[in-house]
Amino acid sequence: MPLVLGVMGLPQVEVELLRIIVRLSSNLRSLWTVSESQPCDLLLVDGDAPAAERQTPAARFVVPMVARGEAVAAAPARRTLARPIYAEELVALLNQVAPSGASGDAARAMVRSIRARASLIRWPSQVTLQRHPIYVRLAAALSKSAQSAESLSVLGRIDVQECSTFLGLLEEEGALTWSEEARAPRPSGAGAGAEAAQHKRGLLSRIRRRLGLA
Repeated sequence: MPLVLGVMGLPQVEVELLRIIVRLSSNLRSLWTVSESQPCDLLLVDGDAPAAERQTPAARFVVPMVARGEAVAAAPARRTLARPIYAEELVALLNQVAPSGASGDAARAMVRSIRARASLIRWPSQVTLQRHPIYVRLAAALSKSAQSAESLSVLGRIDVQECSTFLGLLEEEGALTWSEEARAPRPSGAGAGAEAAQHKRGLLSRIRRRLGLA
C-alpha cells in the first residue's frame, strides 16, 4: 500500500512537478502517491498562506513550502521544503518520514521492549488509526493509563508484534511518551555472592527470632 503525499494550496504546476518526481524517482525507499484531498502521511502546504485559512486533511506530518533561502531562517527547528522544488530535496524529505523499506514495521517494533510502558500525550492522527481496525481501541486504552505492547496485546486480544508496531507509529508522530522504569544493574562476581550471603543470614536470623532461639 503506497504512502500518501498530500498537497494543500499549492499551484497546479507544483502539484504536477511533485507527481512527476514521485513517479519517476528511483531513490525513494517507499512507494508514494500524490493526493489533493484524502488523508495523507505527509502534507505539503503553502507556507505563505495564513494558517487560519487552511482546512487541511488528516496528516501525520505537515510541512510548509517556503521560498529558497528562507527555509532555515523561517523555522530552523521545523521541516520545510524550499521553492523552487528540487527533486533530491523532496526525495530526502519523503525518505525521512517513511519507514525504512519493507522491514520498517519490524524495525519500529524492535526499538523498545514489549514491557516498556507508554501513554498518549495527544490523540493519534486518523492516518495512523486507519492502518488497522484495532488501533482506535488500543489508543483508547493508552489514553486512560500507561500500557506496554504486552499489556495492549492482552487487552486487545491481538498479536504483541502488532501492538509494538502501533506504539512505534505513535512515537514516530510524537503522540507518545515513554515511562519505562529504570532497572537497577544486577550485581556480579564477588559483590553478588556477598549480597546473597547477607540475605541468607538475615533470613536465618528472622527464623531464629520467630522460634525464640535468637
